[in-house]
Amino acid sequence: MGEPAIHESLPPRMPRQQVLLGAEICGFGGGAPTKHRIKDLSAGGARIDRAGTLRPGATVLVSVGVLKAVGATVVWVKDDLAGLRFAEKIDPDAARSKAIIAPPTPRPTQVTNQGATAGWVRDLSSPYRR
Repeated sequence: MGEPAIHESLPPRMPRQQVLLGAEICGFGGGAPTKHRIKDLSAGGARIDRAGTLRPGATVLVSVGVLKAVGATVVWVKDDLAGLRFAEKIDPDAARSKAIIAPPTPRPTQVTNQGATAGWVRDLSSPYRR
């Protein structure tokens, strides 16, 4: 018999969701954070675009959608795309949810004083009053 195929020794791949989310990546060495888009997402990782200067093996801090930042390792980079493996599992559904925003407070309606509109008071300042 032959040796087992390489893919058999890898852990099973988590289900992926195709998404289009914003992400911000910071290197642990410092530098300005970079903006990216997440193309697919799972509890254990993501595929992002605009890989730029990311290199396989690099450790980064990733803010995904509305979730807090999580550590990740760059697994692969190809054609300006990169695969990230998160250091801890995330909830993809929570990352896809919209940020909680307080409903706008209603502005008070402006009431203009129209004065009296009935009876003898309305004619008080009339130039045609007798």
